Amino acid sequence: MRVQEIQGSFGIENLRLAQRPAPQPGRGEVLVEVRANSLNYRDLMTVLGRYNPNQRLPLIPLSDGAGEVRAVGDGVTRVKTGDRVAGIFAQQWLGGTPGLEVRTSTLGGPLDGMLAEQVVLHEDGVVKVPEHLSDEQAATLPCAAVTAWHALMENDRLMPGQTVLVQGTGGVSMFALQFAKAAGARVIITSSSDDKLARARDLGADETPRRCPTTGIPRIGKSRFWILPTASALITS
Repeated sequence: MRVQEIQGSFGIENLRLAQRPAPQPGRGEVLVEVRANSLNYRDLMTVLGRYNPNQRLPLIPLSDGAGEVRAVGDGVTRVKTGDRVAGIFAQQWLGGTPGLEVRTSTLGGPLDGMLAEQVVLHEDGVVKVPEHLSDEQAATLPCAAVTAWHALMENDRLMPGQTVLVQGTGGVSMFALQFAKAAGARVIITSSSDDKLARARDLGADETPRRCPTTGIPRIGKSRFWILPTASALITS
């Protein structure tokens, strides 16, 4: 099967098309035909060698992808052949506080990622894709969207009427904007780009102060905010 892998050393010039043997699912595993991928900043940093310069190569990059289950191994009960699924970013983080085993089970480094025609994942490492989402839409969710959701809804229980300050217009920030609006919150989002702020308003942002391109400081009044770890968002009552 065809894969894209980082070969020899880091750098975009070393991301190359290659052939690997077609994988077969073992007990508890599923074979997924990948139909769509999404890009995160982490993926670029991994290819450039700036995310983990000690990463072993060759490596198939990309943390996010979605597709169809083509075969299942013995004992698989959560999904079946023909189901549409997305891989989860941290394959061994199924709940609770992440430990060392979680940090070593992430797709696209240190584990091979989703930039391949087919991948084998544990059945616990995939989630079913709702019918109303396309493969492309589902492929954007595992890393950025789950990060935003975890920050807003798990680390801090966002309530209707609260105000969320989202910094910038990257993937995590845009998902945070949409989740916060769906939860009934007021959302302020900052950027130095008028075009990006216009897009944020289209997605429901209540206030869009333009960040100073020199200092990076937006004008947001005198409200007090507190930081939500892991996502570029602040919340206030």
